Amino acid sequence: MLLEQLAKKEKLNVDFHNHLHTGSLLRQKEKPKGFKERAKNLLLEEGFSSLSGILDRIMKTELDVLHITNSNLDSRYEDWTSLEQIEIAIQAGYQIEQGGYYIFAKKGERVIALGKSQEIATTRGHFLFAGIRRNKRFSDRKPLEETLREANDDELKIADHPYAKLKGQNGIMATSKNQKEDMKKIDALERNGNFCLPFSLANWKAIKYSEKYDKPLVADSDGHHPRDIGKTHNTFNSKDLIYISERLFRDSINYAVRNNNFDYHFSPIPFWRVFHHAMMIGIHYILDKLSKYKAK
Repeated sequence: MLLEQLAKKEKLNVDFHNHLHTGSLLRQKEKPKGFKERAKNLLLEEGFSSLSGILDRIMKTELDVLHITNSNLDSRYEDWTSLEQIEIAIQAGYQIEQGGYYIFAKKGERVIALGKSQEIATTRGHFLFAGIRRNKRFSDRKPLEETLREANDDELKIADHPYAKLKGQNGIMATSKNQKEDMKKIDALERNGNFCLPFSLANWKAIKYSEKYDKPLVADSDGHHPRDIGKTHNTFNSKDLIYISERLFRDSINYAVRNNNFDYHFSPIPFWRVFHHAMMIGIHYILDKLSKYKAK
């Protein structure tokens, strides 16, 4: 098993939160047609055209496990790890093993893994689940407590960008009326690579309150660009992880997080890429509104 070969490493670097690029579909698979599609493509952040391209990029970094993060109800993890995409990766020279929780890939002596996470919008703000079985979905736009009940005890519950105060992008701790009680509902807070402004108040609060409430603090890229992969990650001692099965491997990572038995490397995403991503959200919102208006 390729999983067992990961055990040869002394340290394992894991990112729980990465969207790869804005949008859930394989947008660069086909050339755009028409003005609207060309305009979208021109403004799109650089993305990938295949699973092999994603794996090639990870291979250039120190990252060992990258979680592809579904946003709300999209299926980008399932899209990128479909049988069609796996076949493309095999043709590119990768040895692939697919399980219920991970895709393992090997080229040369290097073995890497792709896991699944889901960022979901609740009525209180965004929330991140990691270590999810393929094809499982959480409901969106529900109260936080209702969303948490959809998780099982093994899935990692992370308050991502917990203290962010942005319309549509709030963190759950920014809307919390009882910090102490809300801390009991989660496994970890997140220090987020997308909140990169110098002295970012949201990240500063995450650090401060993780110490105050003795809550683990993970560092995730929340990346939307190929260059964001591997810059921010959490480092685990391989001796603390279990490689007998992919489920036990997942469980051992989550156990280490809950017990704060890991270190992290934080590298903020450059401001221009964060700005570009924010601009893209606004542009796509306007284009979608125009499309709906014309359809009436």
